[in-house]
Amino acid sequence: MKSRLNISEQLDLFAMKNIRLEEDLINLEKMGIELGHITTLENKELIDPELFEFDIRKSAIKTTEHFHLYFCIENTIRRMIKQTMLEKYGPNWWDLAKLPEGVKNNVQDNIKRENDSLMTSRSKDDPLAYTTLGELLQIIQENWEDFADQLKSKKAVSSILFQLNQIRVAVAHSNELSEHDANRLEILIKDWQYQQG
Repeated sequence: MKSRLNISEQLDLFAMKNIRLEEDLINLEKMGIELGHITTLENKELIDPELFEFDIRKSAIKTTEHFHLYFCIENTIRRMIKQTMLEKYGPNWWDLAKLPEGVKNNVQDNIKRENDSLMTSRSKDDPLAYTTLGELLQIIQENWEDFADQLKSKKAVSSILFQLNQIRVAVAHSNELSEHDANRLEILIKDWQYQQG
């Protein structure tokens, strides 16, 4: 005959099962299966969120989702440019490809400003880390023949990146996107993916 567990024993059993489940989930993520569980566990508050009003915190959470998407698309574009230029020109592509002087000068200025401010957040080995989305567009336009085999339309790419840059301004300056602009961001990401198809 099966004995019934009292409430305390049931809670102990429940806790033990959860501990084992946590360990299994952590091990799966360590093996490379992305579940988002470790991130959830490591989510530590840097400051007391109660310092800010609820509506501002709520807006920040919503904006974070949009910034996440924007971050991914901009860095996807950077990676595509870098891989393309490395294949076409080799490791010295920054010096060999046709790059607008304004872009090169701005990158140099950004590196100098970062050095002077003691910032170390960007890779000094990757000049694209110091470019804006508008400058990435200039690089693609100036070297279109290098990208034409993987992007469908120069005009469409220009339009997509121009509109993404407008959305970036709102997100980067801590403004919540309207529902229309949030939908537009998702459409622009799909448009970019279509251009690569």
